[in-house]
Amino acid sequence: METREEIVSKLELIRENILGFIQARSRQVTLVNQMRTAKLIHQDEYNDNTLSHKSLKLAFSIMVFSSIAILLGDLLYVILLGAVNRLIGDIIFEVLFLSGFLFLLYRRMKGSKDSWIYPATLIMGGILLVFPLRLLLTPNPITLIILGMSIVATYFIIQNKLELMISFVNKGIRSKNEQHLRDYQAVVSENQRLELAYQQEGRLMENFRNQAVAIGQGWYPKDYYALDAVNYLIHAFNNFKADSIKEAINLYDTYLDREARRAFEAEMIELEKEQIINQERMIKLQEHANILRARQIAETQEAAAASRAVASELENIRYGR
Repeated sequence: METREEIVSKLELIRENILGFIQARSRQVTLVNQMRTAKLIHQDEYNDNTLSHKSLKLAFSIMVFSSIAILLGDLLYVILLGAVNRLIGDIIFEVLFLSGFLFLLYRRMKGSKDSWIYPATLIMGGILLVFPLRLLLTPNPITLIILGMSIVATYFIIQNKLELMISFVNKGIRSKNEQHLRDYQAVVSENQRLELAYQQEGRLMENFRNQAVAIGQGWYPKDYYALDAVNYLIHAFNNFKADSIKEAINLYDTYLDREARRAFEAEMIELEKEQIINQERMIKLQEHANILRARQIAETQEAAAASRAVASELENIRYGR
């Protein structure tokens, strides 16, 4: 028969393996929390076969047409009326307005998700169309020539300059896509490293479990491989409360039963306190309701007495009493 010291020594080995298992499991949880969701973000480039490209071409055409029509119209006013101030004012306003319009177009082409950009672009595009359409208010051969020249110039500029803008934007899109790809690959690589570490911790947990079971083979009950149980058993042997593992297990079961009863009793006490508090609240509410009911009855009686007094007075007046 094994001595108390030998049993305690084996229990301490079992405790070490249980602690190792718990620590490995804790590290696994930490590794899982460090993992991130890998999501590849990709924005398509602009090409002639997409609706976005056609929409961009229309917006760019409106901008160019408006700019040319305004400049030609102002030049006509300068030639005929000498309105240089109008030309300067329109140029300044057009530069500022077109800068804002180009900024909105660029943001949309770069894939911005801001909800206000799309309606702002439509509004500014509509405002840009208002300026050249002013020429139609005074229809004559000169204004028609200006509009015709604006349309032709817009066509040639779109054919030659739009691709430069699209190429510039596509270059930025490619750069962002490459950065998104690098970020995605970095997250995937880090997740793979964490997954390998997670599996390694799992193997450690399995080793700790097997070692604890091997140490307790044939003498330690299988349902008590828990840190609290082992600590209690070691405490019982060290303090000469038990001479065998069976006695120590019985003491532990008694301890658990006693703790469960204490917890149950504490819970019942709390429930009783809450019930007493609720009863006191119900009593107070009932007293308040009784006061209100008594007040209502008194007011009703006073109203009835007043009604009877008025009726009696009216009766006396009627019969001249």
